[in-house]
Amino acid sequence: MDVKYISPFVESVYHTMQTMLGEAPKRKEVVMKNDNHAHGDISGIVGFASDKIYGSVALTFPTETAVKCYNMMVGDNVDIITDDVRDTVGELTNIIAGGAKKIYADQELSFDISIPTIVLGKNHVLSHKVGTPVVIVPFVIGEHPFVVEISVKFEKNAAFKSKTPKTEAASAQG
Repeated sequence: MDVKYISPFVESVYHTMQTMLGEAPKRKEVVMKNDNHAHGDISGIVGFASDKIYGSVALTFPTETAVKCYNMMVGDNVDIITDDVRDTVGELTNIIAGGAKKIYADQELSFDISIPTIVLGKNHVLSHKVGTPVVIVPFVIGEHPFVVEISVKFEKNAAFKSKTPKTEAASAQG
């Protein structure tokens, strides 16, 4: 999968975490996903589609990272996954999908996004559309890891311009 297709999502992750948590994450090495198992304990997933593009984005956290992000975002001090932590995971996933949607729209490729679905539990399964490649983009915020899964498929009549937004965050690597 060409990096230009996942860059809008990565850019949105940086912007969302910096804005909502006050700290930019550091990206690790990108890999292709080869199974349906999540890399964490709680995931938010948002689907997107139009006549030219479709796919999904999932944000997956270990419990400790989800709780830490919630505490950073709202100034609380919980230590377990609560309904509010679940809502926060959904909201962060929604914001990331919305940010990518804007970047794609700037490239003249628009799509609609679904409401986030939250999946919770050790070794839970995340299924993206069959036949659509899934890229895993691992991040850390502080010392807390999380993963973004991106699945994007373009129809034959879709054209994605090669111009990608340039920011410090997009080029940052850990």
